[in-house]
Parts: sequence; C-alpha cells; structure tokens
Amino acid sequence: MLAAVVAIFVLAWMWRNSAGGDVSDEAMHRSMKESKLAPSPSVVLAINASKASPSLPVVPTASVSAIAKEFATAKGLKPLYDRLAAQGAAATPDARYYLYRILSSCATRTDHPDGGRLKSVADQRQRLEALIPAASRDRARRLALFDEMMVQRCDGMEQVATTQAELEKLLADAAAGGDPKAKALIAARELTSKPMTPSPDGMASPSISDAQLRTLQEAVASRDPEAIAIAGSALSSSYRDVVPEIGPNHEEMQGRAAFEAWKLVACEFGLECGASSRPVQGACAFTGQCAASTVQDQVYYYGVTPYEAQLLDQYRQVFRNAATSNDWSGITFARRPNTSGMRYIFGPPVP
Repeated sequence: MLAAVVAIFVLAWMWRNSAGGDVSDEAMHRSMKESKLAPSPSVVLAINASKASPSLPVVPTASVSAIAKEFATAKGLKPLYDRLAAQGAAATPDARYYLYRILSSCATRTDHPDGGRLKSVADQRQRLEALIPAASRDRARRLALFDEMMVQRCDGMEQVATTQAELEKLLADAAAGGDPKAKALIAARELTSKPMTPSPDGMASPSISDAQLRTLQEAVASRDPEAIAIAGSALSSSYRDVVPEIGPNHEEMQGRAAFEAWKLVACEFGLECGASSRPVQGACAFTGQCAASTVQDQVYYYGVTPYEAQLLDQYRQVFRNAATSNDWSGITFARRPNTSGMRYIFGPPVP
C-alpha cells in the first residue's frame, strides 16, 4: 500500500462480498476462532482478479448526494465547479465540501512555492514515465489513466486560482454546517499532522482524544460513504493511548485488515468502487496494480494476506453495524497504552 514494517502511510486511492446482517457475539467469536485456519495455497493461487466480482449491493439507508455521485463519475470537473461556485453564500455544506475537493485537485495555488498545480502534475508524469519500464505491457494504460485522472479531469480550470487559506475556510464552513465528510477530514488531518509522542515501547504514534473519536464515530453513523471512508481510515490507525478491540474476547484489531474492511463498507454504502473509480484507476496508474477492476477485487488480490482477508470479512460485519445503526458494541476502544509491535498510520483518503 508491505511486509513487517513499523509505520505504514497509505495514499488516498489505494482503496467478494460477504452476507449482510448483524452477527451475535457468540457467532462472531466462533467465526474468529475458525478464521485461524488458513486456506490452502491452491485456493489463494486460484484468485482471478481480472474477472470482476458482482458489485456490492448498496445499503438502502445509505446517504449519497447527487453532487457526490457527479463528483465521483465526472470525466471533467469544470461544469460541476461552475455550478457550485455560482451558488456563493447559498451553497450547502455538501457543496462547500466538494468545492474544496475540486479546488484542492484542480486549482492553481497562488501561494504555492513551485508555481502551482500544473507544474506539479507535469513533474509527477515525468517521474511516472521514468518509473515504468518501456517494455511494460501496462505502460500505455498507466500513462493514459494518469492523464485521465490528473489532467483531463481538471481540463478548463487552468485559470482558476486559490490559496490554502481559502481552501481551509471552505472546509471549515462545510464542517460548521454539519457536513460529516468535512468534520471527519478535519479530525483525521489533526491526527496525522500533529507531533507524535513515543509510546512506552519507544515507537511514535499519535494520540486521539475522546472528542476526535466521537467525531469519527458520528461520521460513520452518518451513512455518507465518503465520510465512512475518511473516518474508517483514521479508526484503523494506531494510537499511543487507545487500542481498538474486536468481539467479546477483545481481540486486538489488526490495522491493515481494518483499513481494507472500512473501504468495502464504504462501497456498500454507495462509494464509487467500480472500474472507473479513482481507487482502482489510481492503483493501476501509480503502482501497477492493474489486474483488478473493482475495489473489492483489488483489496482481496493486492491489499491483504489470506489471514487478513478472513479477519476483514468479520470486521466488515462489525463496521457495517456501526454505520447502519450506530451500533459500536462489537468494538471496544480501550483507553490504555499501545504496546503492539506494529504501527499503522493511514492518511485520509482524499487528495
């Protein structure tokens, strides 16, 4: 996104289907015990990521706005930007959040030391061209996807300019208006940007306050898929003073399995997760993970080990309950020092 490493920083885009419904404590505990039986190597080697799994059914109570759908699927963002910007002070919190997203992705930054976004995109493409071997069968596809994601999507916005202060105000106004995505993003950024204090074992991790934890839980309970994705990433990270535990036996949550599970829950709540989604396209363009055509297949093929895949399916049930009915009974956020030998720090999954 990873072998045994101390800290793992994950990009936005590196983002089949288990049965729905709630799970009892007894059943979940039994399933967790059974999950320690690893599948045979032949099962693992038989995975065919290029044959897409059926799309995840969207939860009926999901909350996906028309703006969110258009932002996720638009080949070019300029028409959406023009409509949202024209609303001015009448813009809804949701509209302000997506104005923030569009400007963050596409606008020239007048306070940026290298002259703004266009130079940065050109530099990124040059680096990508140098990284992909000339003989790679995916070279042309990867470069085309880069152009689609980073250039064509922002076509027509070359003259649109902004500053960091203007971006921060848009995000803050969206959060003040109650937008769960904005509130989750602000909390998640606070957690990854402030200085990290070493845990008792000497490993550096951020701390998380009760207020930040509540903000992330409220974002999940909003049923907004992007809010779920942002909050889920933050809830999967390691903290020096809180240890998430799963189930009645208080099994310590595994960060990478949780991170991938939250992705799939966000898909279930309506996040764009098909072949044209930014996670799938970005994984191909930037890392060469081009076999999968859905987020769920990408997760199982590239993202987790067989053992983590089994944990992931159990975590999804617990996380789905939290999103569907604000039921957090399957997770205990134990307020104690983190003495785990692994640390995962997942950045918010937005550019």
